Amino acid sequence: MNQKSPAGPVSNPDLDAIRAFAAGSRPTGRIDTSPLLVALGAELIGFDAARKEILLRYAPEDLFRQGAGFIQGGAVTAMLDFAMAFAGLAAGEAGTTITTANMNISFLAPAAGATYEARGWISKQGRRVMFAGAELSAGDRPVAAATSTLLVV
Repeated sequence: MNQKSPAGPVSNPDLDAIRAFAAGSRPTGRIDTSPLLVALGAELIGFDAARKEILLRYAPEDLFRQGAGFIQGGAVTAMLDFAMAFAGLAAGEAGTTITTANMNISFLAPAAGATYEARGWISKQGRRVMFAGAELSAGDRPVAAATSTLLVV
C-alpha cells in the first residue's frame, strides 16, 4: 500500500515497475520489488492495455508448501492479489496508486504444481474505485479465482 507521510508520498517500487512494463519500457521477466514477490518467483509476462489485463508467472519457493505438498492458501491468495493490484496499477492515472479494499477468493483445486500463471484484469474503473478479477492456473488446470475492490489513492 502506498501511504502518504507528512513529508509527502511514500515511494512505491511496484507502481514504477508495473507502469514501466505497461508502457513497454520494461521487458518481461522477474519482478523483485518486494521479498514476497521474490519468494513467489514472480515474473511479468504480458500486458494488454485494451483489456486492462496483466499476466504473471509464479514459481513459488517450497516454503509455501503445506504438509500435503500443496501451495498454502495464503500464498495462492497473494498471487491473485498481486495480479489484480498490478492490473490496477497499470490502468491507473498518473499520480495515483491503489490499495486492496476487499477480496473474495474461490479455491478450485489443490495448488500442486511447480509453476502457475495468473491473469488479472480491471472489469470496471472509476475515479476512486476499481473492480478487478483474477484467475490462477497450473498449466490448463484452474486453481483459484478471485474478485477485488481496489481503492484509488
